[in-house]
Amino acid sequence: MALLQEEVRPRHMWKRARIEQLIQGRDGKIRTAVLRTPDGTKITRPIQLVIPLEVDQGGEDVEEYLSS
Repeated sequence: MALLQEEVRPRHMWKRARIEQLIQGRDGKIRTAVLRTPDGTKITRPIQLVIPLEVDQGGEDVEEYLSS
């Protein structure tokens, strides 16, 4: 999951999207991301405008931390 940075909106109003694909440039570095928004549309954005979100996958390490 990621936030799509937009200059015209404040940060708390940025749209969320799921990262579908990362595209490398000729130099082998990731330069572009293909994202899918909740309504199903696909968007291509430069990687500098995509802010990744931390998503809890329900791992045991989180449960162990909370119980101690």
